[in-house]
Amino acid sequence: MTTKSQLTDHESARELRNRALSYEIATEGVVLLENNGVLPLSPCPIALYGAGAQYTIKGGSGSGEVNARHNVSVLEGLIDAGFDILTNEWLKRYDEQWKSGRKSFLSSMRRKLLIPTARRIDALLGIEYIYPTGGMLVAEQLASADTCIYVVARQSGEGKDREDIPGNFRLTDDEIANIRLCAANYPRFVLLINSGAPIDLTPLDDIPGIGAIVYMGQLGMEGGHAVAHILTGKVNPSGKLAVTWPKSYEDVPFGDEFGKDPELALYKEGIYVGYRYFDSFDVSPRYPFGYGLTYTSFVHSAQQIRLSDDKLICSVEVTNNGPRAGKNIVQAYARCPGEDCEYQRLVAFAKTKVLQPKETEIISLCFDIASLAQYDESDAQTIVREGDYIVLLGDDSRSTVPVAVVRVPNTLILEHHKHLCRPRTNIAELHHTNRFEVPRDLPHISINSITRAEHSRVVAPLTGETSQFDVRLLAGTGMNADKNGFSVPGAVGHTTAAFVNEGVHNIEFCDGPAGLRLEKKSVLYPNGEIKPLEFSLSIYEYLPRWMRYFLIGKENKGQVLYQYVTAFPVEAMVAQTWNVELAQKMGEAISDEMSEYGVSFWLGPAMNIVRNPLCGRNYEYYSEDPLLTGRMASVTAKGVESRSGNYCTLKHFCANNQEAYRRTVSSDVDERVLREIYWRGFEIAIREAHPSSIMIAYNKLNGTYCAMNHELCSDLLRDEWGFDGVIMTDWYSTGPELADEAECIRAGVDLIMPGGEETIQALTKAHKEGKLSDADINRATNQVLRAIRNARR
Repeated sequence: MTTKSQLTDHESARELRNRALSYEIATEGVVLLENNGVLPLSPCPIALYGAGAQYTIKGGSGSGEVNARHNVSVLEGLIDAGFDILTNEWLKRYDEQWKSGRKSFLSSMRRKLLIPTARRIDALLGIEYIYPTGGMLVAEQLASADTCIYVVARQSGEGKDREDIPGNFRLTDDEIANIRLCAANYPRFVLLINSGAPIDLTPLDDIPGIGAIVYMGQLGMEGGHAVAHILTGKVNPSGKLAVTWPKSYEDVPFGDEFGKDPELALYKEGIYVGYRYFDSFDVSPRYPFGYGLTYTSFVHSAQQIRLSDDKLICSVEVTNNGPRAGKNIVQAYARCPGEDCEYQRLVAFAKTKVLQPKETEIISLCFDIASLAQYDESDAQTIVREGDYIVLLGDDSRSTVPVAVVRVPNTLILEHHKHLCRPRTNIAELHHTNRFEVPRDLPHISINSITRAEHSRVVAPLTGETSQFDVRLLAGTGMNADKNGFSVPGAVGHTTAAFVNEGVHNIEFCDGPAGLRLEKKSVLYPNGEIKPLEFSLSIYEYLPRWMRYFLIGKENKGQVLYQYVTAFPVEAMVAQTWNVELAQKMGEAISDEMSEYGVSFWLGPAMNIVRNPLCGRNYEYYSEDPLLTGRMASVTAKGVESRSGNYCTLKHFCANNQEAYRRTVSSDVDERVLREIYWRGFEIAIREAHPSSIMIAYNKLNGTYCAMNHELCSDLLRDEWGFDGVIMTDWYSTGPELADEAECIRAGVDLIMPGGEETIQALTKAHKEGKLSDADINRATNQVLRAIRNARR
């Protein structure tokens, strides 16, 4: 077995470079939610409390776990920034409580996992140790200081959704009491929220004295330094929310139905997801989509709006009117006329450079006329309806101001489609009609025609190559690598090594999307076997002691291998930067690490829409908005694939918006809603970035498993969008009572992952019985072979 792991554990120049990038992304992803003048702080003596102070959560559990050399906690970041921590005794007691609770938690989990199976592991993936609060604070024991920072922490992950209960989506009684006590006793009180998704802050409404609330989210390996520098003003916060924060869970449409039925999820809210719902139905959020404060102030004004080649270009002058240098994000929305239209939709955004006080910059917000379009189900057409459209600018979705009117005298047909993935029954959806007066004093632009989109499938031939006609190419080798091939310790999958002697090497798949999930340290035995010295996935700690004994290697038995990667902020925080240049740099940095260690497929970016705040993997997704999702995923994909032979994998296609019952549930979604919300981000990324791979989701779509859905995999991805890469299944999504392997290949899937001998047997049997044609096998093997032969080595 061969590997490209490092033989020394020194910190490389690449590590330092990517750590600095992770820090930069983290600083721009922090969102300042409230500030009454307390922030920024000067380094000073402080009282520090809360679950996330020293056990700061860098990212969610499951596929998104990234094993960096070191992760900076809030405590460490504050000390490095010059703060004097006065609550070391409390922190020490909390440390003991955390470790004791963790030990009991692992013991109970190990009893549940005595016989590990794929389904049992899947059921436990998202069950995380709930951080203790540290107990009730007592006024007499509070540290004497003028400044206090309290860190609320929440963890979630793959395989399990969050719950609308204390300690999860809601604050606990202890947390509420502690926040109340600290706010009353410290003149400067700052609340930090260390969570990958929104939480209910309703109890804070009647607590006076909260000076500032900072949503630090889950910021990766440099989170502690990033948030400390935001608090001191070394970095001016510029992040803005990529999802709406409701006042309470009761404000979420059809929230009482979310994740309850193992067989069916009805998308009754239709197109009214996130801010589209709150804005259209005038439900006041706690914090709106696109919201975020700063330590300075900005003003912007539209200078010019013009039409150029089916694009509207809005020039905006942005001026820093405040006392500190900083960046600003300007958002453009469109209000469309007619029935069943959302109040407004995001159509463009741009972020300024760092503007000094009184400095001005002209930025351009550009968007296609197609951004104004709707999907007409009756005729399966994408159209821009006749009428007046209003272009608005704002700092968030609740502060938009009209700046121009776009007049469409006659309905324009942009594209004809086939009816695809129609629902089994009529879904009783929400309805809203936009009625608004058109301002007469704004610039008017008339659009009389538009270039119609024409898309055709283009399949590049394997020039000069002969395809191996063998079903073994259509299945991975399971979670363990073939010892005769190439291996990356911690890889989650591998293509077959059966044809190494024929010049077809195996290639490796590694989880994402917050970086590469690899083994930090492993040992290569003389016989070629590789074993980890540390677990790369937290769930492995749940295994019984005897099983862990056999899985963990012995450092003195072979050559120690090192793979130190970068833990970047989770995608929810990357989206909060609204900075496409940084997202692309992140992709490029991940690609560097892929080349260094020999990874071919990075399983990211993840780009499912944040439909409900309780989804366990919301931290792993960009946004509730398909445009922001598509743009961030597109540039990340471009970054990863900037090195030829390194592949990104868009996931999870599609309508995988909950973790509960993800292997059995059918997402029943209206055809228009798929086109405008749940497919839109993927379409943007595919058309703009031309990625090399897509992962098909576990769930069913309108009654058919996504991986067995020919309309989804072939008619839409291949024929309509022109996707010409590898389509793979999600891990362990096929088999008895799940998606049928042969039906997946027939539908257009190329690779069953992680595969294994049972998958090969199922495909071989289906071929012999005539259920899988030579043409289907040949098509899929060509796709896989092309990826293998073009992979970077």
